[in-house]
Amino acid sequence: MTSYSAADPYIGRLFDGRYRIEDLVARGGMATVYRATDTRLGRAVAVKIMSVTFATNPDFVERFTQEARAAAALTHPNVVAVHDQGIAEGFPFLVMEFVSGRTIREVLHESGPLTSAHALEIMKSVLAGLGAAHSAGFIHRDIKPENVLITDSGHVKVTDFGLARVIDNTPVSDSTGAVLLGTMAYLSPEQVQQQTLDQRSDVYSAGILLFEMLTGKVPFTGSSPLDVAYMHVNQEVPAPSSVQPDVPPAVDHLVLAATHRNPNDRLQNAEAFLDGVNRATQAVPAVEALTTVIPVNNTLVLEAPTRGAHRATINAPATPSVAIPHNHTRRVALKSKHRRRRLVVVAVLLAIAAVIGYKVTGSYVVMPQVVGLSSEQAQTAVTQAGLTSAVTKDFSETIANGTVIRTVPDAGIKARKGRDVTIVVSKGQERYLIPSDLTGKDPAKAKKALEALTLNVAGTQQVYDDHVDVGRVVRTEPSGGAKVKRATDVTLFISKGPAPVTIPAIAGQDIKKVKSQLSKIGLKSNVVQEIFDSSPLGSVISSDPSPGTTVPRGTTIKLTVSKGPPLVAVPDVVGKKKSDAIKTLTAAGFHVNTVNMWKYVVLNEVWEQSVKAGTMAARGSTITIRIV
Repeated sequence: MTSYSAADPYIGRLFDGRYRIEDLVARGGMATVYRATDTRLGRAVAVKIMSVTFATNPDFVERFTQEARAAAALTHPNVVAVHDQGIAEGFPFLVMEFVSGRTIREVLHESGPLTSAHALEIMKSVLAGLGAAHSAGFIHRDIKPENVLITDSGHVKVTDFGLARVIDNTPVSDSTGAVLLGTMAYLSPEQVQQQTLDQRSDVYSAGILLFEMLTGKVPFTGSSPLDVAYMHVNQEVPAPSSVQPDVPPAVDHLVLAATHRNPNDRLQNAEAFLDGVNRATQAVPAVEALTTVIPVNNTLVLEAPTRGAHRATINAPATPSVAIPHNHTRRVALKSKHRRRRLVVVAVLLAIAAVIGYKVTGSYVVMPQVVGLSSEQAQTAVTQAGLTSAVTKDFSETIANGTVIRTVPDAGIKARKGRDVTIVVSKGQERYLIPSDLTGKDPAKAKKALEALTLNVAGTQQVYDDHVDVGRVVRTEPSGGAKVKRATDVTLFISKGPAPVTIPAIAGQDIKKVKSQLSKIGLKSNVVQEIFDSSPLGSVISSDPSPGTTVPRGTTIKLTVSKGPPLVAVPDVVGKKKSDAIKTLTAAGFHVNTVNMWKYVVLNEVWEQSVKAGTMAARGSTITIRIV
C-alpha cells in the first residue's frame, strides 16, 4: 500500500466525508477501484471513482447517476451489490460490496481452461445473477472474465452492474458521444453496430465467456479491435470443441445457441440460457468440485455432495500431520462421550483434508519455460512435464521462424496434468507478395486481389501509357513482386491512354516525308485534297489540325497537297519577230529564254521554240526560243 500512496492522491484520505481509502485494487481507462472502509457502518467496501474523461462529460454523469441509483436497488446473491453512489470533488463514484477472491481471468491465467463441468457450474451462478438483473430491467453490457468473481468461500458473483444500462429502445450511440462501452472480444454484433440492445446482448457475451472458460481463449482475435469487431458482425462463433476436443456436443450446442449473430436466433434471455446449462450438465461427466480445483483460502469448507463429487475448498498443506501424545488414550478415557465424538470428527476431517490436498497438488504441474526453443524442443519439454501440447503459429518481427514465441499458460504457472498447452511458434516476419500480374486488369478486381492479401488500396493515380487500355491498371506502387507488411498502402496507377503529341511544321515538305514523320510520333495521315498551286508538285500545302496543335496519339491528320502550278497551252511564236515572241509567251504566263543560232543575227525572227506550240505546260515554266 505504501508504494501506491506516494503516487495516488486518494489513498489515506477520507473520500466524500465517509469512505477512508486504504488501498488500490485496480485501475482502468474508465475508473479506478479502491478498497476502503465505510466509517459510518464500519465495513469494508470497494469505491469506484470515474476517470476525468467521463467525469467531464455532463451527459455521461447524468446518465450514470440515474442508472447507478437504479442498479443500487438490485440485490441478488450472485451480484456484487451497489451500496451508494454520488459525486465528490467533481468525480462520479460508486460504493460496492467488497468481495475478497479472484476473477475468472486470474483463474484461467493460473490454471488454463476449465473442464466442462466446472465451466457450467460457474455459468449457473452468472446466469442467475444476469436473470435477476434482466427481470429488474437492466442489461450488463460488459460480461467478461474480469467481471466474474469467485469469493474466498467459493461463491460466484457478477460485478460492475453499476455501469449497466436500463433496457429501453435507445441505441448505443446516444448522447455520450457514441462511446462504445464494453470489451471488444465479448461485444455482441448489435453492440458493435451500435444498434438497440436488450438482454440477448448479455446472452451473447455470456456465451463468449463460456467459450473462453472451456478453451482458454476467445473465439475471435485480430491485429486491432476493428478486426475483432468485423469478425463478430460477419462470422459465427465456432464450436468450443474445435479448439478443445474434449468439450462434449451438448456443451458445443449450448455455446452456439447463445452466440448466434442474429439476436432472433439466439437464446432469448438468461433464464433460457440457464435452462440450457442445467440440461447440458446432465451430459457432462462428474468431476471434482469447483472449489477443490480452485483453492481460494486456508480453510476447509465441506458441503453436500453434488453428482457424486465432494465440494470442498482447501488450500491447506498437502499432507497435514496429526501429532498424538503417548498418553492420549488415557486422557481421552477421562473425557466425556461428547468430547470423544468431537475428536473423532476432527480426525476424520483432517484425514479427508490430507487426501484432498494430495489429490489437488498431485494433479497439477508447473509449466516449464520453453520460450526461445525450437518447436520440437518445446514439445519434448512439455511432454516430460506431464502435459500435452498443441502447436499454433504466429508471425513475429523479432523471433526467428520455428522458434517458440510464447505459451499458454505462461512458464511457472500451475497447470492440470494432461491438459493441452498451447505452444505459439514463430512463422517469421509477416510479409505479403504484391502480385506482378495486375497490369491490364480492371481496378476493382485488382483492389479485391490486394485486399485479400491484407493490403490496403490507398488510392489511384491517372497516368499516360502507350500500351495499356484506358481505365486499366498500368502498375502498382510498391511495384509487383515486392514483399510488404500487413495493411501496407498500395497505390494503383490507371491508364489514361497514350500521351498526346504536337503536330510538327510540315508545310512545303514532300508528302512522303510528311507521312513518315507523322507515323513515327503515333499519328495517322490522309491526303484529302490536291490543288494546283505555286508550290512544288507533291508538297504539303496545309493540314487539319494545323501544325502546333496537341492531339491524342492515333489521331488522323488531314493533308492538302499541291498538284503544282496550273497548265496552259504554249503559243506558236515560230517566224515571229523576237520582241513579239517574247511578249506573246510572257502574256501566256511563261518565262522566256532566247538563244542566237548564229554568231550574227540576220532576220531577228524565231526559228525554233523549245516546247511545241499547243503543248500544255505549267504556268511559270520557261520556254526557250532560237533566233536567226
